[in-house]
Amino acid sequence: MAHLESANTDMNLYNGTSRKPRILLAASGSVAAIKFANLCHCFSEWAEVKAVATKASLHFVDRASLPKDVTLYTDEDEWSTWKKIGDGVLHIELRRWADIMVIAPLSANTLGKVK
Repeated sequence: MAHLESANTDMNLYNGTSRKPRILLAASGSVAAIKFANLCHCFSEWAEVKAVATKASLHFVDRASLPKDVTLYTDEDEWSTWKKIGDGVLHIELRRWADIMVIAPLSANTLGKVK
């Protein structure tokens, strides 16, 4: 238990602020994405979480099982939020918001594209 308390103290001091770390969790399109909701729940216990999912991953992600405080963004959100010059661009806003991006579960196909 002392280890968990120490970790929580470290998180509260994260980046010189009293806020939780911000994680952008991304799902790639493999059958392993069925675990995405579980990952969202685990991360959201100690961090602020926003999620992004590819069109292919949505075949495996159960949106209803995602935590209520986790917003899931898709390709449609990327293109529907920008209307004119000066409007916020979703992927840039998410980059500014997040402290880290985690692609999990990560398929070998997606890993090959990242390198």
